Amino acid sequence: MPTVMIMTKKFAEVARDPITALEQAGFTVVEKDYDRVQPSQEDEVCRAIQGADAIIVTAMFPATRKVIESSSRLKMIAIRSAGFEGSDLKAATDRGVLVTCNPGANAESVADMAIGLMLCVSKQIARRDRGMRQGLYPRGSGSEDLFRKTVGIIGLGNIGKRVAKRLQGFEARVIANDIVEYPEFQKQYNIPYYSKEDLLRMADFVTIHVPLDESTRGMIDEERLRLMKKTAFLINTARGPIVDEKALYKALKEGWIAGAGLDVFETEPPVFRDHILLENVVSTPHSAGLSNQASYAMAMETVRKVIAFFQGKVPENVLNPEVLKKLELSG
Repeated sequence: MPTVMIMTKKFAEVARDPITALEQAGFTVVEKDYDRVQPSQEDEVCRAIQGADAIIVTAMFPATRKVIESSSRLKMIAIRSAGFEGSDLKAATDRGVLVTCNPGANAESVADMAIGLMLCVSKQIARRDRGMRQGLYPRGSGSEDLFRKTVGIIGLGNIGKRVAKRLQGFEARVIANDIVEYPEFQKQYNIPYYSKEDLLRMADFVTIHVPLDESTRGMIDEERLRLMKKTAFLINTARGPIVDEKALYKALKEGWIAGAGLDVFETEPPVFRDHILLENVVSTPHSAGLSNQASYAMAMETVRKVIAFFQGKVPENVLNPEVLKKLELSG
């Protein structure tokens, strides 16, 4: 009977259905609480996963080579979310451990949050709410509309497309940048592509929806922030290290841009906090994709992949298909 070890108790916060589904499929389920593991806890994690045939983790969970190689039984790493930067794919492939993720499972939730952050920072909702709580009545001008503005989407994938659809209701002009083209979608929603530099110069709002890898790490740096309009807003619901936080602080403090809406940070929880404390910033704790609906969908998708794999089938969204060549699995 395979043992599935769930490394975060947040996995079944919304409902116990995912756990029940695993148990009904014949798995032994062990729940741990390693949502945010520090590098110093690597040895502890190595001990914790002994006896697990599969582990269910978050994007940030450090499934390092040492962790992966510490277990002779481990056959699968199922990542709850779309991101997978915490897992060493090469190490997993070398050991014949299959790795899956869930692109798109929380895309609607993240798209909602991106729009919400645009409105919250540009309409000064959070700032005025803070004033009201202090007994003030901060009326007056100073806010900006999203209506009919130019919105630049960097990354027109699962989430970027959904943001673009939502922006139709604001009659926004949507422009994009991506390494992949989506000609039918672009034609349907009239979305031209521009270079990152031109997009940054043109947009009133810039929203980031790319994965974190070596090509995107530090992508929004001081040089690129200086290209943006002084009236523009930067929204990041992707990954913190895509934006140089110290450069962003300088841009916000010195007025290169009007404000920022941030759900992600270089280090989580944030160590550098100067930019978060500015009045023209709205920040949330990497929760864009954690609505009740999204959390449930991600958990159930993860469970379906685990069950399929141990039933000898090929699960969807395999990150290291090389491992499949070593296994005899049906489609």
